[in-house]
Amino acid sequence: MTRLCAFGMTLLLIAVPAAAQEIHIDYDRWARFTTFKTFAWYSTDETSLLGVSDMMHEYIKNAIIAQLSSGRLKQVEEDPDLYVTYHANAREAMRLDTTYWGYGFPSSWYWDPYWGGMGMTTTTARTYTEGILIVDIWNAREQTMVWRGSAIAAVSPNPEKNRKTIDKAIKKLAKKWEKMKPGF
Repeated sequence: MTRLCAFGMTLLLIAVPAAAQEIHIDYDRWARFTTFKTFAWYSTDETSLLGVSDMMHEYIKNAIIAQLSSGRLKQVEEDPDLYVTYHANAREAMRLDTTYWGYGFPSSWYWDPYWGGMGMTTTTARTYTEGILIVDIWNAREQTMVWRGSAIAAVSPNPEKNRKTIDKAIKKLAKKWEKMKPGF
């Protein structure tokens, strides 16, 4: 079972969008986002890629820290306003592609054997792996979640494309974080 989980987490490393990358956020509507000035990294070894792929774990961690530090937040070691972490997962998904060849019968009550024809429909099922990256940010003093962003993309065997996809996802999530306004 742990090998299966490790394999699934490793597949996340090669996440690349098959179609489009999905980005979703949720946040505390009453949090005063402009009052948060500092953050600290909080390790979640059970749900991160640490131990599965240490290089990719460090890459994701450093990319998140770089994006947050380039905005209005400053990373500190002690007494932060916020804690930040990420979670990674992979799941199987299915896509159905249907193709139709030929022509059919006319759309009237009259049927003519010379007008109608044969058509052929083929449906192909494809399974692929979706990689999911979740970034959590919570208030360090109150221990309440203030923001969660998630990115979902399909899997590809090219590690270089993974890094580009992860960079793109983290930049999009950071842009959404920067748009947060105070709740009241």
